Amino acid sequence: MTRIKIKLLLVSLLFCLILADNIYAGTDAAAFLKKSVGAKAIAMGGAFTSIADDTTAIYWNPAGLAKTQMYSVSAMGATGASDKYPGLKDIVPSHQFLAVSVPLSKATDIFGKTVIGVGYISSTMDNVQNTDSQLTYRKTMSHTDNAYYLSAGVPVWDSDSSLYVGASLKFISYEFSNIGVSDSGMDVDAGIIYAIDTLSFGALIQKGVEIGDDEAPMTTKFGVSNKFSLSEKFQLTGALDLVQRQQEPLLANVGAEFGVKDLLNMDGFGIDGIFLRAGVEGYAIENRYDISSDFNETVGYNFGLGVNFIISNTYLQLDLAVCSGNIFEQNTKFTVNFYF
Repeated sequence: MTRIKIKLLLVSLLFCLILADNIYAGTDAAAFLKKSVGAKAIAMGGAFTSIADDTTAIYWNPAGLAKTQMYSVSAMGATGASDKYPGLKDIVPSHQFLAVSVPLSKATDIFGKTVIGVGYISSTMDNVQNTDSQLTYRKTMSHTDNAYYLSAGVPVWDSDSSLYVGASLKFISYEFSNIGVSDSGMDVDAGIIYAIDTLSFGALIQKGVEIGDDEAPMTTKFGVSNKFSLSEKFQLTGALDLVQRQQEPLLANVGAEFGVKDLLNMDGFGIDGIFLRAGVEGYAIENRYDISSDFNETVGYNFGLGVNFIISNTYLQLDLAVCSGNIFEQNTKFTVNFYF
């Protein structure tokens, strides 16, 4: 089994490098979607393409929706002042995420174990100064970006090894209040996850949205992760994602999670696990376009904590992430995942 894992890992890395070499140049739109969702994934540096094991899978890899055959609700908020806009401290940013997933098997057997997810991401900046061509101040405005997700994950098979596939359809819009500027467009993601024993591989392709004259880059992600059982209660997970966007160097996200399982088990209440997480997000591992140094000046170094509770027949997952790097307007993210 170990030799098989090593061969799969080498083949997967080769596949990713070949895929990255064939990405072509483009422009950028819907940049707010780079800010990521889910405190668990963020704390692990965004190395989540091959894991995607909660409702945030609609964002990270819709194939992962099929892993959770329960109703679920996920919500993310953020706290902390922005340090992304020096000299413009009046700007108030916000970034929220809300998603619901429904296993169709709860209602009918026609669609097998298909899981449907719907989600919403909103990113807003208030108190933005609006100036004319002579840089004369006119009034403040708000800039709001929204993304609406309709996703599905399907288990192709689930036995000694597992294969999941999924897709997300996204409606993306933006609006500048007070000046009457708005536009919208559609995008689609397709993902796959293959797991054998404790080793998982994931891949995601994002087509790239066109909004007005702007076009988001086509993006490909490839991830690999493995769970190491240190003892009956201690578990370590390591993950690596390679991310290739048009007109950007190849980026790496690296993350780790250390968990202590089955801490408390009482009638109707239990602590299923406590998890410490850390990750590095957005490190350029090549010098394509001669801009890798610019990326590496803003690499994210993230940390986090998670606690999973069992309450009667429900499952509650609380996650916190502390982030750095200027991709984040607010440096503390918290997520609540509720399964029933």
